[in-house]
Amino acid sequence: MSQSATSQPQSTPRRRKAKSPIKALIIAALCSLIALAVILFHDPSLLTWSKAWPGLVRPLLRMLGFLGIGLVVGIAVEGMGWAPLLATFVRPVMRFGNLTDESGAAFTTAFFSGTAANTMLMTFWKEKKISLQEMKLSYLINTGLPVFLLHLPTTFFIIVPMTRTAGIIYLSLNGLAALIRTLGLLVWTRVRLVPRTNCAEMPTQQAHRTTSAAKVFSAFRKKFTRICTITAPVYFLIYALNQAGMFEYLRTTAAGWVTSAYLPVEAVSVVVFAVAAEFTTGIAAAGALLDGGALTTPQLVLALVLGTIVATPIRALRHQLPSQTGVFSFKIGFPMLLMSQALRISSLIGVTILYLWIAG
Repeated sequence: MSQSATSQPQSTPRRRKAKSPIKALIIAALCSLIALAVILFHDPSLLTWSKAWPGLVRPLLRMLGFLGIGLVVGIAVEGMGWAPLLATFVRPVMRFGNLTDESGAAFTTAFFSGTAANTMLMTFWKEKKISLQEMKLSYLINTGLPVFLLHLPTTFFIIVPMTRTAGIIYLSLNGLAALIRTLGLLVWTRVRLVPRTNCAEMPTQQAHRTTSAAKVFSAFRKKFTRICTITAPVYFLIYALNQAGMFEYLRTTAAGWVTSAYLPVEAVSVVVFAVAAEFTTGIAAAGALLDGGALTTPQLVLALVLGTIVATPIRALRHQLPSQTGVFSFKIGFPMLLMSQALRISSLIGVTILYLWIAG
């Protein structure tokens, strides 16, 4: 009797009460009004279809499309009870960090889709399967090694052909920093989180869970509507601020301070192009300087690292903030985004200092 009485609450956790949509609607309206005011003050022609479609509408629809795909994957994994299966691959690592199978499933999914992993974490927290602290720590862990490996195929074939040895060292430093972040956070979760012995119980608990396409669609419709309510206005605001030159000002100011303080004048173009333009442009400039003998390999590595340190947080605000506030709330998602960027920068600085010390 006592055993069944104690085990039943664990197998049927109650969902957290849904928050009132009024607050989200107020935030959405406020972001939209501010964005509209900025555009009308800066350049009203940005609202014409010829400019709004390529600069705002099409990128927004593309973002929402990828968010929708990730959301469907996350809902299907959670609804079909596949979390223990996905967690099997990393269960020893999760056990070391006192993390549950739910966090393990999200960690495995993060190697393929960050949006799906975030959706799973938010769903698990709402269903009281993981605590808020575990959700935040799992998110930070997922932004380490999984994100690096997810983007490695693309970045490798852009960077290495142009910068050769310097590019390999640069990617190695980023990979080492990501690994250190992930391992360090796992040690932190082992200290902060209370061990849970649900690993053996989860497969039998989830074995009877099934869901239909109709249920998946119903859950998708509700969650996707809420995500769009926040994501679209925030994206509109970021677009307006970008068109007004705010991010350009931040980039050029930060790039000028960093290059004048730490790099020779020959390397300024690498950082400026990597920060103010596209990252590929900075890589092309780096390759040209390397071929011309204007920079040594350590100097070029430092230029690439500084360009990443300056550009990544700004790009994160532009491209990740709308989706972060959509999947999570602004109160939860924005601080987590800042924390992930702070950890990325600090770990990258640490391994770069070590490399420069070894390189002499």
